[in-house]
Order: sequence, then C-alpha cells, then structure tokens
Amino acid sequence: MSRTVTFPPGPKNRWPGQQLLAFRRAPTDFLLRVARDHGDIAHFRFGPYRLYLLNHPDYIKNILVTHQDNFHKGMALQRAKFLFGEGLLTSEGEQHQRQRRLIQPAFHRQRIAAYADMMVRYAAQTAALWEDGRLIWLMRCGV
Repeated sequence: MSRTVTFPPGPKNRWPGQQLLAFRRAPTDFLLRVARDHGDIAHFRFGPYRLYLLNHPDYIKNILVTHQDNFHKGMALQRAKFLFGEGLLTSEGEQHQRQRRLIQPAFHRQRIAAYADMMVRYAAQTAALWEDGRLIWLMRCGV
C-alpha cells in the first residue's frame, strides 16, 4: 500500500539550489517572502533537506514551549556539540532546561530595558565620534 505525503505550501525549486541561493543572498527577505506568499506554515527545500517555516506565535510557542520534548536539535547543532560542547545552544532535555533557568534572570523585562538604554547610550557616543565624509569600515556578522 503506497502512502501519499502532502506538504504545506511553499516555494518550489525550478533548478537545484534555487531556494538556498535566494536565502544566502538575503535571508530575511527570503523568509519574509515565503511567509507572505505561502502563509503561517510553509515548506521548502534546501538541497536534500526539507525545511518548515512557522510564522505564527501560537505555532512557535507550541514547538518551543508546550511540546518542546517532542522536538530535537537538527543535525547541524548535533554536530556543533563537537565544537561548542553541551551549551545552551546544543544541549537538550533536562540539561537544556537547567541551563535555561540559570540564564533566565538576564532576560527579565527590566534587564532588557536596561540593556536597550545602554545600547542607545553607546551608539550615541560612537556616532558623536564620526565625521561627515569619513570612511568607516564595518564588519558584517551573520549569514
């Protein structure tokens, strides 16, 4: 008996690697376009990998909070344990919960507000040092 698998809507590759290339060029634009064009649950492929984009707070809470034990880190993070060890990024289960509880106070609403004030202060101090027409090299981080 054959079983038909259906996937949520999403962009289709016209040629191999099309979606991956679009993501590498402009990750935020790619994800915003997928969400806008295909809804709150979308599916696409990066090579042999099937990926899903959840774009609704209830769905994200369901995975990250309500049913977190049903989901596991992807292969990339499993492999990253070799480099990073069993930190918050790579750990799972009880160890992840323990680490999360330890850092949680740093993310309290009042602390976040204090961080924002500090960032604004530092940005203003840095901007005050800049001169019109002066070339400043900035390093891009991320994907």
